[in-house]
Amino acid sequence: MGLTPIRIRGKRKYPSARKPSALGTPTSISGGDEDPPPKKMKRSLSNVLASRATRWRPVLQNLPAEILESIFLYSANVALPRAAPVMGAKLSGRATLVRFLIWAFHDTWEQSFGNPRDCDALDKKNIGGDRHLQSTILNLPWVDTSLIVQAQQTWADIYARDRLYKHYLPTLDADGDPFMYSHNHQFEGGVGHFDSRECFEADYQEVVSWKPFQSVGKWGGCDVHPRIRIPTPLITGPWDEKRLRLLFWLRRSGRIYGLEENESSWEIQLDCLRNAFIDAPEPNVLVTNLIDLTTLCQGLPRDIAREERRRIEQRLKWGSDSMLSKDILREVYGTIGMYHDGFDAPGSPK
Repeated sequence: MGLTPIRIRGKRKYPSARKPSALGTPTSISGGDEDPPPKKMKRSLSNVLASRATRWRPVLQNLPAEILESIFLYSANVALPRAAPVMGAKLSGRATLVRFLIWAFHDTWEQSFGNPRDCDALDKKNIGGDRHLQSTILNLPWVDTSLIVQAQQTWADIYARDRLYKHYLPTLDADGDPFMYSHNHQFEGGVGHFDSRECFEADYQEVVSWKPFQSVGKWGGCDVHPRIRIPTPLITGPWDEKRLRLLFWLRRSGRIYGLEENESSWEIQLDCLRNAFIDAPEPNVLVTNLIDLTTLCQGLPRDIAREERRRIEQRLKWGSDSMLSKDILREVYGTIGMYHDGFDAPGSPK
């Protein structure tokens, strides 16, 4: 009785060198040469079948975009889109990013949206939201104010349609008198007033129109966790329009640089002073109203502070700055001297 050959897919078929005889005795082919011994299989049939079973098992990047987005939101893992190009493509849609921002900031917005007085009454320890997640998100390259205001509008349409909204700009000046706005927007707000993009643009243009170091009362809301970490490039500069708008949104949201313990660093402050004022082709007026100058000038090493004051003197003497720019530089010069012992009285160089 002849043996039944077993066919395995992928194996090459070689012609049989000899055939079994009827009596079971082997017969040789013509020529009298002996056949080589049969080769041993490298892999067993069970191993081949097992590898095929696992080879086509679905992986994370093969999941539908809807399921992958749910994993992205619930895990809050900002590194997930970078795990594979396919996953990055599926998770980079604008709608997905808007939902991710809502997921990260919902607890904070729900607690203090639209009313600055509510923010003042809240204890920082009791404000909702994950400050670590919010800090990480603000450092991502795709985050900008256009996406944030869209997320706020989408959130407000769902959760705050009938809530009172008041703008976060100052209502009083430094003397306690009513603050006079330079734009025609209804900054007093009201129920149903909130239009995220329109309100943001009105607030931004209002602050842009301020004089350097504008004397105003307290302003800012609580749209971010008060203990988030501000991205360093937003403090050190240099600034383009995207960074300025994001820095303004953070200041408008109530986050002021230098308030948190161990946040200040003289290296960061020095970079800010140089990029915003001392080395800038034209001192940045908007930065004077977003970052407190006294915070920037405190804690500088004495030799560094002396050198920066010398450089300001040289620029005021030989530079061709406008009168407005010179006024800003004189203010920086005097504030640096105010916080360092051994300097002359904080006067302004001519």
